[in-house]
Amino acid sequence: MDAASLHTPLPSSRADAILSNQNIGTSMRESYDENPMERPINFRQLEAFRAVMQYGSMTRAGQALAVSQPAVTRLIKDLEYELGLELFRRNGAQIVPTAEGGQLYREVERHFAGAYRIREAARAIKDARAGYLHVGAMSNLSQSVVPVALGIFAERHPGVVVAVHPEQSIGLIEAIAHRQLDVAYAMVPEDRGDIDHELFPVSHAVCAMPRGHALASRKTIAVRDLQGQDFISLGARSVLRAQINAALQKSDVRPKLRLETMHSHTVADYVRQGVGLAIIDPFAAMEPASRDIVVRPFTPKISLQFSAVYREGEGRSPFALALTEIMREVVDRLLGDLQGRLREK
Repeated sequence: MDAASLHTPLPSSRADAILSNQNIGTSMRESYDENPMERPINFRQLEAFRAVMQYGSMTRAGQALAVSQPAVTRLIKDLEYELGLELFRRNGAQIVPTAEGGQLYREVERHFAGAYRIREAARAIKDARAGYLHVGAMSNLSQSVVPVALGIFAERHPGVVVAVHPEQSIGLIEAIAHRQLDVAYAMVPEDRGDIDHELFPVSHAVCAMPRGHALASRKTIAVRDLQGQDFISLGARSVLRAQINAALQKSDVRPKLRLETMHSHTVADYVRQGVGLAIIDPFAAMEPASRDIVVRPFTPKISLQFSAVYREGEGRSPFALALTEIMREVVDRLLGDLQGRLREK
């Protein structure tokens, strides 16, 4: 196969045959003849192009696709004609992609990644699996409430495949906006009135400290008790951190910052190791790692309320709604258990 054979224009009879088979009207046919870019791209052409890029040879691409080498050549020529791009050049016995071919390949790979997900969804349906649910959750919820809720959900909906995506609230809201999740459990800022969400019950932040700490004997920790204390802070994007900072500034209290972490579910580990005190949301206090630390009510009360966030303007997944109902059951039970811990000596 020589270079010229790759770039022979598509005969007009071939173009007419394609258009005729697609039942396109005369005026539209004339438009397509003038501008091949307006034609829909044939999936088989993209498949051939991708195979040539991957195998570096028309012959090997044909073997991979179970078609002849001339058939692959024809598919590539048709694609080049319709796109108006030269995708490959000859370099001796080798087929080398052009710069345009390399750029197109990146887009084609993204296309095939989406097609793969469609195939996976189809396979799930054929296998009689009920569905696929993408769930986002704040990292602390993904370590505490979500595992318990998903255990119950799996028993009630054994055919559903669930993918959990831990992230901070801001990232989760962005993911919902980009339709990457079916539901997210996150704190929604007050100024986001455009978000479709349902609120969970209000809870309050607690103070976590190592066992044996000088403040552990107190029934309640006040903000002024944090003056000069070794302190663990959450990351700058945390909604809770902003509330903690406001309480500290209002009382002119300056704890000694020892560590900052972006992940609230790791705070209990640092507290247990004696790095410092921390103000955490109650769900972080429910994680297994928190069992070896002391938690106390904190004043002034810092109210926290997360939501089940859904895609705006779209029908809610019935499985997402079912999971949210289970989440409510689990939250009520765990918050009740936490009240008992707060009274422990």
